[in-house]
Amino acid sequence: MANKGRNKPRTSAKNILGAATVGTIAAGAGLAAYDADTPNRNKRRREKQRQATRTAKRAKTNTITNQTKTETAKMRLQNLQKINSKDLSTKDTKIKNELIKREKDIIKGLKPPTIAKTAAKIGLRAMPGVGAFLTAFGSTPAGQGSALYGPGSKKK
Repeated sequence: MANKGRNKPRTSAKNILGAATVGTIAAGAGLAAYDADTPNRNKRRREKQRQATRTAKRAKTNTITNQTKTETAKMRLQNLQKINSKDLSTKDTKIKNELIKREKDIIKGLKPPTIAKTAAKIGLRAMPGVGAFLTAFGSTPAGQGSALYGPGSKKK
């Protein structure tokens, strides 16, 4: 007896078979597209790997550079603090204090303002760098072996 009314099946075997065929064809097309895109996927994957190695190498280099800058700044700071302020003019004292602030900023990991901006801040057109300042006002060795020629020199 055939089902009638509410009990009638909504899809026939033909419709189910047609849907399965369409699904199989779509899956095959998707698989073909996936296989065709394999070289591009591999290229993107390799590029991501290269980018990751570059990023890691850059981070490692930056940490080493920052550590070196910090150590150098600590040494410069000690040398600047050794210079006695009473031996300097007021202008040189201002320069010394600003250079000390710069070195402390470097130690903290901050980026200090440029020398030109620092000089303008204390009312100067130009300002010597830390190395030049230390050379000009830092202590020089004296005693046996410090002289190039004459008494006390190593060359005889």
